[in-house]
Amino acid sequence: MPAASSRTVPPPASSAAHGSAGYVLPLLHTRVPSAAVEVGFWGGLAAAAVLGAVDPALVLLVGAGVVIARHRRG
Repeated sequence: MPAASSRTVPPPASSAAHGSAGYVLPLLHTRVPSAAVEVGFWGGLAAAAVLGAVDPALVLLVGAGVVIARHRRG
């Protein structure tokens, strides 16, 4: 019987491996830095609460859910 060969599978390529971490806008194919996306998300969530578009309790729940999900993922 031939000996089983052990092949190593390379890890999947990620955008961070190329030195350009961030997000890509789908229609424009433009890279946006992750810091800008973070500021936009949290700023938009805060603005929605301040303007009364969303109930403050819901804003707290959404914010807590995002923080917990990122903590568990990371």
